[in-house]
Amino acid sequence: MENKKTIIGIIIVVILIVALAVTSYLFNDFNQTQLNLLTEEANAILETDILTDGLNSEIKTQRNYAVVEKAIKEYLVKFENIYSNMEEMNQQINPNDIFSAQNIVDGSFETIDTIIADYREKGESFDGEYQELINEENILDNIKEKNIKQRTEYYINLYNTIMLSDGMKEKYQAIKNEIQSKKYELNYKLDKLEDIKEFLEENQRYWSIKNDKIQFSNINKMTEYYNLLNNLQD
Repeated sequence: MENKKTIIGIIIVVILIVALAVTSYLFNDFNQTQLNLLTEEANAILETDILTDGLNSEIKTQRNYAVVEKAIKEYLVKFENIYSNMEEMNQQINPNDIFSAQNIVDGSFETIDTIIADYREKGESFDGEYQELINEENILDNIKEKNIKQRTEYYINLYNTIMLSDGMKEKYQAIKNEIQSKKYELNYKLDKLEDIKEFLEENQRYWSIKNDKIQFSNINKMTEYYNLLNNLQD
């Protein structure tokens, strides 16, 4: 009877050892597979111009690795959105629409001043938003806000390693250059709008609103005006 109990005990121990070995193998295999997937996604991001080509937001990993991958991609999409908004603002600026009859009431340019000021404010706001995003402290805080309950330090370090890598810092700089370029383009256009407004203010005796359009009584002034419009649209 004792021998039978001993044999049963040995069998149970062997089963437990095998189960632990299998679990450990599966656990390590899962982690290695997920780490490889995350590494591939990080490399894909570094090789992609996310501002023009867009970022693949599909999550390829699982469990806490997916939390890390999602945190990285969602953060980088914010850069893409800022660039898109800046690009959209630049495309929206149409001097023919801005200097329309409804925006010039009784020779007043208050509406146009408001339009220009609004564009400038939005441009500064998007630039400020970008500056906040590239702040290292904010980058690090992003992963801390996520719900990682197991091996928290490991996954946070994994996120930090990717987001603060030299390659990613180079990408931040490239994105900064592109956003600054769009901001320069925006301010250039707004300065040109200011020039057109000043021209109209200084030459009010040569034009009037007829049929909901600006019409000039002086051919030279009309030519100057349309040259200013064309300079902005080129």
